[in-house]
Amino acid sequence: MEIVSNDKHIFLQNTTEKFATVLKKIHSVIQENQAKIMPVFIRYNGNILLLDSVINESELASSIFYLPQGETWPSVEYLVQANRRIIFFVDGNYSGVSRILHHVKNYAFEISANNSANGLYVSNNSEIINQELFIINDFEDLPTKFQSNQLNRNLVPDYINFLLENWKKYGKRPNFIFVGNEILNFDNTVDQLNSFTWIKGVAKISEKNIDKLYWKNPDILVTGGNFSFPYRGGEELILTPFVPGYKMTPEQIVVTGEMTIPESYTIFATPLPLGEDLTGSFSFEKKVMNAVNTTAEFNGSNFSFVQDIERGNVLRLPENASINLGKPENYGFRNSSFTVSCFVKFTEILEFGDNAILGNYESGYRKGLHLILRSGHPYFGLWANDFVAEKILRPNQWYHLTWRYIIETGEQSIFLNGQPIGVSDGHPPFSGTGDIHLGSALSSGASLRGYIDNLLIWNRPLGNEEINRISFDEEITVEEIATNAIGFFGISKNLIIIISGLIIIAMLIIIVAKRFNKNKTGILIEPPVEIAKNKIQLFGEFKAIDNKGVDITDLFTPKVRELFLFVLINSLKSGIGASIHDINDTLWSGISSRKVANNRSVTLNKLRKILLEIDGIEFVSTTGYLQAKMKKPFYCDYVNAYKLCQIPEGLTKQQLISFFEMVKRGRFLKGIHWEWLDEIRGFTGNQVIDNLLNLATIYQKEENLPEIEKIARRILDYDDLNEEAIFLQIWALQKNNNLNLAKFNFTSFTKKYETSFGEPFSMNFAQFNQHFEKGFI
Repeated sequence: MEIVSNDKHIFLQNTTEKFATVLKKIHSVIQENQAKIMPVFIRYNGNILLLDSVINESELASSIFYLPQGETWPSVEYLVQANRRIIFFVDGNYSGVSRILHHVKNYAFEISANNSANGLYVSNNSEIINQELFIINDFEDLPTKFQSNQLNRNLVPDYINFLLENWKKYGKRPNFIFVGNEILNFDNTVDQLNSFTWIKGVAKISEKNIDKLYWKNPDILVTGGNFSFPYRGGEELILTPFVPGYKMTPEQIVVTGEMTIPESYTIFATPLPLGEDLTGSFSFEKKVMNAVNTTAEFNGSNFSFVQDIERGNVLRLPENASINLGKPENYGFRNSSFTVSCFVKFTEILEFGDNAILGNYESGYRKGLHLILRSGHPYFGLWANDFVAEKILRPNQWYHLTWRYIIETGEQSIFLNGQPIGVSDGHPPFSGTGDIHLGSALSSGASLRGYIDNLLIWNRPLGNEEINRISFDEEITVEEIATNAIGFFGISKNLIIIISGLIIIAMLIIIVAKRFNKNKTGILIEPPVEIAKNKIQLFGEFKAIDNKGVDITDLFTPKVRELFLFVLINSLKSGIGASIHDINDTLWSGISSRKVANNRSVTLNKLRKILLEIDGIEFVSTTGYLQAKMKKPFYCDYVNAYKLCQIPEGLTKQQLISFFEMVKRGRFLKGIHWEWLDEIRGFTGNQVIDNLLNLATIYQKEENLPEIEKIARRILDYDDLNEEAIFLQIWALQKNNNLNLAKFNFTSFTKKYETSFGEPFSMNFAQFNQHFEKGFI
């Protein structure tokens, strides 16, 4: 309501009705509805103390709740029990400070449903981000596909869709929806909104709520530490939060229809090592060297090293000087988040031109990187995709500058001396391929004209605290750099120490295993009997048998089968299952994230229904992972074979026989061809061949010719040019006095060999026998 003051009295605007009368009516309403909270919104221009006195003199005074700014709103239950059920909000051009009225702008984030007055989201303003309350203004003016005179507004989906989209976008459930005088046209909206489950929680650093929480979900903007998202059962919702400079635990929140959803989630952020994902570290101690990759060589022109009175050894880059730092992919610039920081001093700052710190010589949208000063302003350029800070720098003064790019939000931000001086969202990533130059950019048309020190580059966005730390020259140790550079550049001293320790541990394990050999001989030895129920076979063609002994293979459609195999294999490899991210990228690559979640949810539901028919196996969702959990009576030939292969000291004869029984049906997943299977298929094939050759060696000594022939055929199913398997066949035939057939097999092998490799086989029949007899007998 709008109210005005007149001669120490307050009236409803354009009426003679006193505001005190309205307060009496509000009091009678809350007396009739003692389980309800009533928010009251007032627009007022005048002295706020007069309004306070009128309210405090009313019967409502003892029922008012006021929340000091920055504190968290209590629960509805608390407000009801404490009988603090009236909450006043006020806006307008008033003077004075109130202790019972909440100024709307300090407590609620507001947007408008009217496009012409749509509220702007200010992502770098943590006060706005962290306001818990969410107000939708002008809801009745929302443009819709349907004309209001054709359909009741309660039935128009555009309204509820708008609320849901903004609920998800801002991580806040709408608290107040203003519809002007048309409340009867929207009386069903709240019921619709309440039909959704709230996935809510809080993200913390230590015990403090995070001010600014980023999300890798493309349909979510930056939120505060408190978050809420809508969820309707039957879907799958995956939320991936992150904060630059921190590791999140859990890394993902996965919500499915089968889960019991907790009342609230808590996400903890722990600081990353400062050297995490560091790709470039240049200290310029009389040489240009990247401490992360000491073997890299750099060339340039007109640069020199000088002694600075403040910073010691620094790099001097006068006009037309530059150093080629190499390809952008060496530092993780392309299509990725990154951070660049350095100390820099300019001897001359161009009033109408550019001083270049770092850049390339490409032009074209998103291809031309230029981290520069433009007319003295720090500038973040990706060619027609740029941002400039308002701050103007001065010559002959050392500054610490940092440029940070966050790919998930398209945020370009610039920091000066550890503090942010500008931020801009919505920028697509850098995609150039040209060499990166220090002290030069923009087709070599810009130069540094000054000095630079401690250039650091990360393949991730640094957090604000990290940027502040490096602005004070916090040292990043060589060990820390080396540890985090393993993936790009080699093996660190720490890794060598770790490997050495693991080798010693492995040796001790082997010694203990030999002493207690009974543990070895007792692992996974099962009699080679046919199991009739609750089994899935992966050697040969895929086959599934339910708990009644019925073949249900046909129920596994191609995509259901692929999801089953991907999760099963990764559960064995990692022990924790397959990450949702890997499942998405592998099974549904190239599909939009929204469609991926829906397809995966549908496929998983189909798979779980099928697995209900097989005892002893289920697929469970953990935080960010999908895991296959197995127990008896479920049997899978591949699972048992895989576990046998993990015995470090090798298999006994009985274990090798059991292994052969598991794999003798044929090649692993015969007839199934997925690119992601190639690696595990190759690994499995090598394990099968190695173990069967070991068993063949035992059978040779026993001259068990029928079993040797079976083993040779199975090996050739994996590798039809396997020389050891060919020899086993020839050896067995000769032992049975079938010399001519043995020579025929050898000739067939040599012809196939020549066809495959384009050259004759290097040995004749006699040489071949002599060579392999030394290896086997």
